Amino acid sequence: MPWDGPPPATPAPPPAPPAPPAAEAVAETGAEPKRGRRWPVVVAAALVLVVGIVVGQLVRPVPEPSVELAMASSHAFPGQAPSLPWPSAGQSVVQVDGLGTMGSSGGSAPIPTASVAKVMTAYAYLRDHPLKPGEAGPVLTVSPQAAAQIPDRRKRGESLLGVTANQRLTQRKALEALLIISANDVAHELARWDAGNEQAFVAKMNAAAAELGMTSTRYTDPSGYHAGTVSTAADQVKLLRAAMNVPAFAEIVNNRAYVPDVGGGEAREGGNFLLGQYGVVGGKTGYTDAAGGNYVFAARKDVAGVNTLIIGAVMGQKSPTAAGAVNAAGQLVMAAETALTTATLAPKGARVARVDDGLGGKTPLRAASPVTVVGWAGLTVPVGVQGDPPRQGDNGSRVAAVTAGAARVPLELGRTLNEPSIVKRLTRLN
Repeated sequence: MPWDGPPPATPAPPPAPPAPPAAEAVAETGAEPKRGRRWPVVVAAALVLVVGIVVGQLVRPVPEPSVELAMASSHAFPGQAPSLPWPSAGQSVVQVDGLGTMGSSGGSAPIPTASVAKVMTAYAYLRDHPLKPGEAGPVLTVSPQAAAQIPDRRKRGESLLGVTANQRLTQRKALEALLIISANDVAHELARWDAGNEQAFVAKMNAAAAELGMTSTRYTDPSGYHAGTVSTAADQVKLLRAAMNVPAFAEIVNNRAYVPDVGGGEAREGGNFLLGQYGVVGGKTGYTDAAGGNYVFAARKDVAGVNTLIIGAVMGQKSPTAAGAVNAAGQLVMAAETALTTATLAPKGARVARVDDGLGGKTPLRAASPVTVVGWAGLTVPVGVQGDPPRQGDNGSRVAAVTAGAARVPLELGRTLNEPSIVKRLTRLN
């Protein structure tokens, strides 16, 4: 029968299932949340950065090791500067190598040099024609022109060897004649042998003077006979100091007499009669009417184990020969040597410096002998350290030196020197 009542109710839909967990969502969508996707990338980037920093620190060059002083950088000798017996005329200078000028007198106006100019002649010649110790050198032939000039040179009273045409001289004998008996004829031949003509050689002399800082010097001839060749005592000290560093020059000027080769005549005494006295080991005399008596000298004195070189010049002495200048220099040498004194700044074995590896490592350096400084009253002497240390070295190895004026003291490693460690290389900031 038909239903006359209300229609039946529609059943309610079932409740929605809960949201799936994240893992199920990933399975259903195939996508990873952003946070989960980034963290491996961050870790990988961090690892790359760390590795790069490590490699970069390790491949960076290690700083060069250096030496630094660990004691006072100067020493002042108490008292007043010494008063030396300066001659009343002309000009004079006394200097101690490595320490400076002990004193001077007579101003600094350029005056004629006379045969002291031959120091530059020898110095300039030996720069291009060096001689080994004791070596005779090449044989040189005297020009007929030089022989033809001998009569006129004798009339003028010049000092001469007395060369003859085609005479043969070794280079050493020529330089001995130049510096010991002050041979003018040989001076002009040396100029020709070296440069082809006198003018070209004089230009070389002036160029060498400029290099040595001889600002008040001008050469016009290789012998010094010409009055236009002028200089000062201070400039001549600069020159002699440089020349004494040339072994052949120092050997030659330490001879009292010129001894010719066999068959060349008798030996002839030179004018440097101070040789062998007061430690004098070299020098050169000069005299002309225009110049007066001139003399440059070098003397060595051992002062408490420090080999000290004294260089001096006495010029423009009103005497009939160079002997007046030589005698005045003798008084100066004695007084200068008496004025020298010493002070011990550190005993043997003292730690006076150190090696810095550039990354904070410090290795001590010990003095191999007492650090003794030479000077005179009123002088302040700088103290420094020199050296190019290795990256590694054994305990006791000598790798540097302390300099104190004329003194030079070797320095030894106070312990084993090692290269900076890997940790230091990795953690350095500079």
